[in-house]
Amino acid sequence: MVHPLTQAVYEAEADGSVCVTETDGSKGWFSPTGEHLRGEVLAADPHILDWVGGPQAKRANSRLRFKRETTPASERT
Repeated sequence: MVHPLTQAVYEAEADGSVCVTETDGSKGWFSPTGEHLRGEVLAADPHILDWVGGPQAKRANSRLRFKRETTPASERT
């Protein structure tokens, strides 16, 4: 997700953290609750961190995976 004001890119990581990449290429990793974990970027938008890495993102991803992996009842053996 691209921040509408700063143009920083927010991406969910497999370990549950959120990577924030600034327009100059510097990066920082944060927890979905806003805790700085590592990297050069020391501040990030807490609302976008929660949106990208919070529980609603995990629920949306599991619904998408469930839909892709489900076989219609008529095709089950």
